[in-house]
Amino acid sequence: MSTMRDIAELSGVSVATVSHVLNNTRFVSESTRQKVLDVVDKLGYRPDAIARSFKTGKKKLIGIIVPDISNPVWALMIEAVEAVISDHGYRLLICNTKETEAHELEHVHSLTSGLVDGLIIASTLSDYNQLVSEIPSGFPVVFLDRKLKNCPHDMVLPSDMPSIYEGIEHLITEEGHKRIGFITGLMRISTSTERLTAYRSAMHDYGLTIEEGFIQEGNSMAKSSLILVQNLLQLKCTAIVVSNNIMADDVLFYLNEKGIRLNKDISILGQGIERQRNYILRQMNLFVQPTTEMGRAAGQQILNRIKNPELPIQQIILNSTLYRCPQT
Repeated sequence: MSTMRDIAELSGVSVATVSHVLNNTRFVSESTRQKVLDVVDKLGYRPDAIARSFKTGKKKLIGIIVPDISNPVWALMIEAVEAVISDHGYRLLICNTKETEAHELEHVHSLTSGLVDGLIIASTLSDYNQLVSEIPSGFPVVFLDRKLKNCPHDMVLPSDMPSIYEGIEHLITEEGHKRIGFITGLMRISTSTERLTAYRSAMHDYGLTIEEGFIQEGNSMAKSSLILVQNLLQLKCTAIVVSNNIMADDVLFYLNEKGIRLNKDISILGQGIERQRNYILRQMNLFVQPTTEMGRAAGQQILNRIKNPELPIQQIILNSTLYRCPQT
């Protein structure tokens, strides 16, 4: 394995100069820099990450904990985070909780025990006090998408309530629905509670009754909404709001299996995804989070926090938008 000393000898420069070129820590003339880089390329030199971490105290790794890596929403966020941090020489270490609180606590404990320089968490917990013993004081953390009670860290959050309210208003005033059901995800999650609040507010403001059974709770994961949509159809709901994109996909699967026509027999308002590729999913009303923008914001904020731990705590809020499906 080549070393910086080998590069220095072949380049005819000092080890310190090689270090400055590789780490961009001091001005080096362009001719000298190119000479060093040519030798680096010739030798196939790769920095010793372990040795560097001992010397600098930095691993150049950032951890991200997400609740469901199979969900395209989280895949887009991960992609956006990685695009930002890679420009600064960091790599991303990904952990998946499957919306399981115990798994999240285990991941946080492992990652903050010397594996990474900072951590981005899309938490499945409801209160930061559940996590506080696992996060060392001063450790750089950014919470993404979900808001925890008593959280003292940076947060990058969506604002879904206005777009969902507008979508339900559309169902009531323009499509004439009065019996509107709601399928929610895990109620310990802040996004679920916010979306349900939007539903309750719209129904109240337009004088519509939320009958017993109109609110059905799933687990924010695949297949949990199949029985729930069946329950709402039995209650003769003519429109359904689905607060999670994975569950919305399952609702469409159920309707198709039963021969229930979307926008003919029933209307759906669900969560959509940026760069939506599912044509059928685009045939319903959708609220769409700025997923990529949220991921970029989280990536930039964790870099800022690592570089300057004393920065004031920030809460970055980005608005969702409503997509209205053209009626056929």
